[in-house]
Amino acid sequence: MKLEDALKITQAMGIGLITTEHIDFDFPGDDLYEFDTDEYFARYQQYRDSDNLLLGVEVGMQQQTASRSEHFTQKAPFDMVIVSQHIIEGFDIYYPEYYQSKCKNEAYRIYLQNIADMLAIHPFGDVLGHIDYICRKAPYEDTQLRYDEFAPYIDKIWQTALTNNVVPEINTRRFTNKENITALAPIYKRYHEMGGRYATIGSDAHTIDAIGYKLAEAEQFLKRCGLTPVYFKNHQPVPMS
Repeated sequence: MKLEDALKITQAMGIGLITTEHIDFDFPGDDLYEFDTDEYFARYQQYRDSDNLLLGVEVGMQQQTASRSEHFTQKAPFDMVIVSQHIIEGFDIYYPEYYQSKCKNEAYRIYLQNIADMLAIHPFGDVLGHIDYICRKAPYEDTQLRYDEFAPYIDKIWQTALTNNVVPEINTRRFTNKENITALAPIYKRYHEMGGRYATIGSDAHTIDAIGYKLAEAEQFLKRCGLTPVYFKNHQPVPMS
């Protein structure tokens, strides 16, 4: 997807765009999620100056790469840093290997505990990405992440996020049916109950047709949960208008 095409779409929709290029050091397998910050900003700065574009980064959280990732985010003027969990026990949880010999309860407990632990050592993030990422490819009949099933683990994530001033993202990738949205609501309402006030919205768009997906629905979802939708500019939350 070309940035120029993405900007045409967002301008037609009357919304802004935040790019979040992915950096994930020591990623297993042949995939490489690394990029040069100088190149990134040199290429896109001209568009950023128009105020229609903000430049961010999504950082994959792993224990052995935390300090390296922090240095990476501090050497460039990113507007927003998302920290997210893709790798657990050396496995990409998008693929079946992580789930082998694990029931849903075990796989999800390990995942959630890992998010809390990694968030504690990645305090430089502005946003915690897609807490429900595991639901996308988990091989179970029921893939939903429900607050009542994993309350202590979710509470620990939210407490760590609040301590580090990291706000959650609501990711619209799974806003495909009412069941998914219904399962997510108690999780975000609990964040509000614990003192959270803000959340970001991400469409996680990798293709043109996914840009701004379910944006209005996500905005209403957050408001029902007592949260103010924001985006980040220069690492500061700005209410969506």
